[in-house]
Amino acid sequence: MRIEKTFLLNEISDSVKGSEYVYFVDFGGVKVDEISELRKGLREHGAQFHVVQNTLLRKVGEGLSWPSFTQWLHGQTGIVFGGDNPTGVAKLLVQFAKDKGKLPAKGGLMDGQLYDTAALEELSKLPDLPTLRATFLSLLLTPYRRCLYVLQGVPQALLNVLQAKSGN
Repeated sequence: MRIEKTFLLNEISDSVKGSEYVYFVDFGGVKVDEISELRKGLREHGAQFHVVQNTLLRKVGEGLSWPSFTQWLHGQTGIVFGGDNPTGVAKLLVQFAKDKGKLPAKGGLMDGQLYDTAALEELSKLPDLPTLRATFLSLLLTPYRRCLYVLQGVPQALLNVLQAKSGN
């Protein structure tokens, strides 16, 4: 392998290695201004979009011991990775594909498992991470709140009785 390709392979591997997820998209027919719009949206989530040769992407996957994803390595392939909000990025990609009719998802890799297009669409329907955290925290606090309401009810009832008695 040529030195330039080895350098590129190492650079892609280092970039993707730190990401929890990698989404594969079909890059064919997308205009430069549309890619700029997509990259701007991805930047808000801390994610990146790159077009990579299929052969290099296959070698990156082999080097990082990913499961076989060769079924998605046809045509022009772009990869999306990075950031800490995989559902938000999936939501952005699915919405972009619906709005523009371009850049459909081929599949993805998350936590060492492959996900097909249908799974990515389902992932995009989930709430983002901050919303999930807030919902979970609310669920944890609900029993304590209810207990406080019950405990507060007895003194409040006693206070109401005393106020009614003093009013007579």
